[in-house]
Amino acid sequence: MRQLFILLITLSFFACKNDTGSSNTLSNVPDAPPVDPATLTIPSSCSLISAAEVKDILDTKSDVNLKDATDPTNKFSKSCFFRWDDTDTPNAGIMIQIQTNSVYSEYPEYISNYIKSKLENGEMAMGNEAPFKFSKFDASGRPGAYSFEQARFYWTLDNNYVCTLFFNVSTLNEKKMVRAAEKIIEKVNSNFAKAKK
Repeated sequence: MRQLFILLITLSFFACKNDTGSSNTLSNVPDAPPVDPATLTIPSSCSLISAAEVKDILDTKSDVNLKDATDPTNKFSKSCFFRWDDTDTPNAGIMIQIQTNSVYSEYPEYISNYIKSKLENGEMAMGNEAPFKFSKFDASGRPGAYSFEQARFYWTLDNNYVCTLFFNVSTLNEKKMVRAAEKIIEKVNSNFAKAKK
């Protein structure tokens, strides 16, 4: 199961990438025009929510440990795993990933159109002939798209960042997973804004 989870995360990372003097502030305009990602910084995904907050939100029985999963060769993305022991879910955890626009020179509007595309077209996955469908959710005041079947949540910030929250938790039904995601994303968005000041 652990190998499957890592494989899924790795595949989703490359799928996102193929869809695919620093500025330190988020725009006050929610839908501001995108800017060149070369001028942006990406805060560490491990700094956007604490292990204790994840433990509290997901009510884990064991402590949560985090590990930076950022690929040092990819300047467009930062990732963090939050893991804990769970007898019902081998390798239980979540992953938070923040990406900038790796195809900015060809498609500056890639991030501003990202959520709309997920909701309208879904997402293809290896081994599936039909795309997984996505539903709307509130990403702490921003539009979001999620697939319970894939246990994946997407939202954007400032039309410059795509954020992804992955779940590997078998004990959550859809309603509980969405509620947990909304709480996690509220923390992530708040800390992201603080980190960019």
